[in-house]
Parts: sequence; C-alpha cells; structure tokens
Amino acid sequence: MQISELQLLKDLKIKHVMVDTEEGSSIDRKSTITEALSLMAKDPNSAVVITVENGDIVGIATEKDVILALEKFGPSILDHAIETIMTSNPVRSDMETTCETALQQMIDGNFRNIPVFENEKFKGIVQALEIAEGKTVEILEENRKLKELIVQHLPRNFYFQSTDDVNKVHDSMVENNMTCALIQNPDRPADIIDLSDFLHLMGQSANSDNPSN
Repeated sequence: MQISELQLLKDLKIKHVMVDTEEGSSIDRKSTITEALSLMAKDPNSAVVITVENGDIVGIATEKDVILALEKFGPSILDHAIETIMTSNPVRSDMETTCETALQQMIDGNFRNIPVFENEKFKGIVQALEIAEGKTVEILEENRKLKELIVQHLPRNFYFQSTDDVNKVHDSMVENNMTCALIQNPDRPADIIDLSDFLHLMGQSANSDNPSN
C-alpha cells in the first residue's frame, strides 16, 4: 500500500458528518408545496427529495425553490404539487464519498444539498454547512498535529514570545534566513507565522496611515 492510500482511508466522509436520515426527508410528488414546507420545518435540512409511487426518487426541492416560486407566482403556488418546483434528477452522492468530493460537487453545481445513498438505498440529505464544518474540524486537527511536529524539530532561535516586538522578530527572521517562526502564547497554543504575515501587517499599517484610501 502506498502512503497516499493510507491518507484516503483517513479522509472525512459524508457518513461522518450527515445528521439527516431518510425518515422525514422525502415526500410524494403529488403532495402540496405547503406539505413539503411543513416537512422541511421538522427536518434538520432545508430540502426534501421527491418520490413517485414506487418509491423512486425523481427530484429535490429546497426552501430556496419555494421562495423563488412565491416571488414569481404568489401565495397561491403553495397549493400546487411539489413536483412543479422540484429540480429533476438531482446529483447524488454516497455515504463513502469524501467531504472534499461532495463539497466540490456542490460548488460545481451551485447547490447546497445532496441526496445520499448507500447500496442504492436513500439514507438522507447532506448539506453544505455540515460538510464545511466537518472539513474545518479536519483542517484544525491537521494544523494542530503540524504545529506539534514543528515544535519538536524547530531550533530554539525559531522561537519567539507573543510579547516580543514585531520589528525585532522580523529582523531576526530575515537575518537568520528563517521562512517561519513559532510564537509562544501564555494562554493558548503556539502560532506559526511566516514572512508573508509581515507583508500583510505592513499593508494594514499603510492603510491606517492613509485613511483617505
């Protein structure tokens, strides 16, 4: 096995972040939009999948679809069948799909909800917020491990205190050809900075000195 395969096994998957279940997430295509809205109000997600008589899923409808329909047709549209505003043949995903892949599907398709299946059986709807939160936690954990690794191997001259003068830190990094440095904080985990952070700081200082800009 290559190390890349090990990394794939660790990647966060939809099954790790999805809160929704198949119960209460689907509605018959002949049901009214009002009935669909009532279902959405009880469900963790802002969408429902649309089914036909044999249980097959033929579409998806979201709160945004309802809002757009209300704007276009007025309140009377609420008595119409949900199939009149659904998106047919929505993009599907699988419980084993990585969050990164699912998020890219959402970005490419410009939508925020994906029906999720397992062995062709509908399991629920995952939303962009769940995936984004999951990826954030994953990234934070990776950053924590990276910081621990850096702390273990950085020479002592790469260490600074949060109370040190910013110019002193910058000059020391440039003089010692340091691309990054560890900033130790008394009340929270250490931070890693690099020379680009100083460029950002100088840009902020320039803007504050020229308020008319």
